[in-house]
Amino acid sequence: MVIVSLATLAATELPTLRGAIASNPTIQAQAQPTVASPSTNPFEQELLRLTNAERARAGLPPLRLAAKLSQAAQRHAEDMVRNRFFSHTGSDGSTLVDRARAVGYNYSMVGENIAAGGATPAATMRQWMNSPGHRQNILNRRFTEIGFGYVSAPSDRYRHYWVQVFGTPRQ
Repeated sequence: MVIVSLATLAATELPTLRGAIASNPTIQAQAQPTVASPSTNPFEQELLRLTNAERARAGLPPLRLAAKLSQAAQRHAEDMVRNRFFSHTGSDGSTLVDRARAVGYNYSMVGENIAAGGATPAATMRQWMNSPGHRQNILNRRFTEIGFGYVSAPSDRYRHYWVQVFGTPRQ
């Protein structure tokens, strides 16, 4: 499996963004359902609304919130804050693929957007939509599910860390 970096914008004074996508070429005959659950997290609900609004403007179907993808996203956001780094690669060397597998997400394709610095879901979504690689993940018609992670770190340089994990369950 290969992870391709789709976008990188890193500057000391500007919010930071990165995007990645990976696919799993293995085909499995039987579908594994992904449990989606409503979220009570207001940031997650707002990011889902904003993401699906962008997809609707592009004539694409909405993404479903997937608890396992949110779990992978939240763990990565927490890892970045706890270990003071900003990357698609975890502090333990894990990749998006590793994180999706660790939470039991059986995928045919996964993608990830990360951002740091945006204080609100709307500001972060604007950053992602103004970045070609991030926009590509958000508007990828092959993705059907999404999860979000967010950590507020007031004493950190960026203060806000955001993760979107996109997925398509294996059919």
